[in-house]
Amino acid sequence: SAYYDPKTRAMRENPYSNTGKIPEEVGYAGDNFVRYSGDTISMAQTQLFAWEAYEKGSEVHLQADPTKLELLHQSYKVKKDDFKEKQKESILEKYGGQEHLDAPPRELLLAQTEEYVEYSRHGAVLKGQEKAVACSKYEEDVLINNHTCIWGSYWKDGHWGYKCCHSMVKQSYCTGEAGKKVVSNSCIPFEDDEEEAQTSKEPKTLLQVHQEKMKDKKKKKKSKEHRDSDSSDEEDEAKKTEKLKKALSAEEQRLKQVSVMMQLDERKRPYNSLKEVREP
Repeated sequence: SAYYDPKTRAMRENPYSNTGKIPEEVGYAGDNFVRYSGDTISMAQTQLFAWEAYEKGSEVHLQADPTKLELLHQSYKVKKDDFKEKQKESILEKYGGQEHLDAPPRELLLAQTEEYVEYSRHGAVLKGQEKAVACSKYEEDVLINNHTCIWGSYWKDGHWGYKCCHSMVKQSYCTGEAGKKVVSNSCIPFEDDEEEAQTSKEPKTLLQVHQEKMKDKKKKKKSKEHRDSDSSDEEDEAKKTEKLKKALSAEEQRLKQVSVMMQLDERKRPYNSLKEVREP
């Protein structure tokens, strides 16, 4: 429902909007009805034109120069209509199509005609002239060479053929049931063999040759890297074994020295004899 402001004693919306009544029929249709009646819409359009003209350099104002603004607005409307009409005429003169614009009125587009057609409840035509069925530009239902089915009535392994004899060769003679037995016993049709032979005999392009060369280079590079990695692993293992041998020999010498020092008397042992000290 519409809201009534008791302070300003105003009701903007129509209180009868949800009743289905026309605003002209009721006694009060809200304050907005009064605000948008009379010359308020034209005045708003004139004010908008004044703002746009002022932005483009024209010194016009709705309250200061109303007559000047009204005359300028009227001349602008006339020039705008003339420009649209000239543009339309130039386009029609260049590209044509005037006959499509001269259409009958909208009320007569779905009017009655003299062609009487009566249909049944299932959609079949009972009386009157039925529209002709659109025919294809290709030949239809033409049987040749004793075939009882047309070409394209049979499909197998990506090939079209005749359903009556399962032949995959176009414009061939019909062999009937015998042809079906022969085709069922054979695994690969003759056309497939021809296609495979043609594909095998086709020469390779420069791109294919280049790709094969690049693949060979990559394989050789990988095998070389594998060999280098194997040789580097062998060298590392040899170095480790040498270090291990040196460490074992040094440990044996140290143990021998310790055993010799332990056999001596404590008073005859040198100072810090069990620790190896070197000059800096």
